[in-house]
Formats: sequence, structure tokens, C-alpha cells
Amino acid sequence: MIILICLALGLLMRVASGRRLSDLGHARVRGEAGLMVLLIAQALLPLLRLSGVAARVGFVVWLATFPMLISVAWINRRQTGMPALGVGLALNFAVIALNGGMPVFPEAVAAVSGAAASIPAGDFAHVLGTVATRLPWLGDVIPLAGPDWLRSVPSAGDLLLYIGVVGFIAGVGPASAADDGRGK
Repeated sequence: MIILICLALGLLMRVASGRRLSDLGHARVRGEAGLMVLLIAQALLPLLRLSGVAARVGFVVWLATFPMLISVAWINRRQTGMPALGVGLALNFAVIALNGGMPVFPEAVAAVSGAAASIPAGDFAHVLGTVATRLPWLGDVIPLAGPDWLRSVPSAGDLLLYIGVVGFIAGVGPASAADDGRGK
């Protein structure tokens, strides 16, 4: 849900700044085809409920998408929002790789839901955060209160990803026809 809010906010900011929505269709992102495959894998793999060897393979494949996505962000670093996306991905990659999954801290979950944190069976993408967690400040530790549909516990990397999405949608492409050589 938060990503949809980021997309809508980016579109609103784009319109408010005088940028045309139609220019989004002409945005040039290097590695675009690979990016689409990686984003689909990044989003869908954690939805699978796997166990045993299948969970290990799913985790390794999912983890491998991070450096590839970071590479796409790097080659597009001059695009608005891409630096924030790249740093957010790098932070998430670091904490996930060091802990065998994204640490979710019970205190943060309780702060937004009042419920105890638990990791559903077959969720290979998350682990419970403990005192032994490495880089705990990069885990899912930021309680975002609000209506039920908005409540979540993102990581610092997630927040940078959100900022990057908003920035990219709001700022990619020319600000006006005069800026891109087409004139009025």
C-alpha cells in the first residue's frame, strides 16, 4: 500500500511542479527490461511460503536481486530519485545478508499494532530481531502509525526507497517543453 501512496505522491508532485504526465512514457531508464524482471522477482519471491531447501534457494535468488537492482540504480544515478533508491537497496541488502533475512523488531510491531511480532511459517525474507542482530538500526524498526491500511514497520532502507520512488516519478524527464528542445 505504501508504494501506491508513493506513486500517487510522485504524480501529484509532478503535476504541481509543472511537469507533464505524458513525459513519464518517454523516460529513459538504462537496463529497463532487466529492471522489470528484477522488480517482479523482488516483489513475488517473498510472497511464496517455502520451507527447507526451497526456502534457502528462494532466499538466495531473492538476495541476488539486490546487487542487480543496485547496479541498475547506479547506471541511472543521474535520474532524479535513483541515488536514494540505490542507497536504500544497499542498506536493505546489507542488513538482510548479515542476518539471513530482514530483522523485524517486536517492539516496533507492538508500537503500531499492539500485537506481538511473529514471522509466519515459510517467510524466508524476514527474521525476528534480537540482541544478536547485526546492524539492528537497519532492520524493520521504524513504527509508522496511522490508519490500519497505512500502519507498517519499515527500515531506513525502505524509507529511502520510498523517497526514491517519489523523486523519480516527480522529477524524471524535462520540466517543460522548452527545456527538452521541443519549444512551445
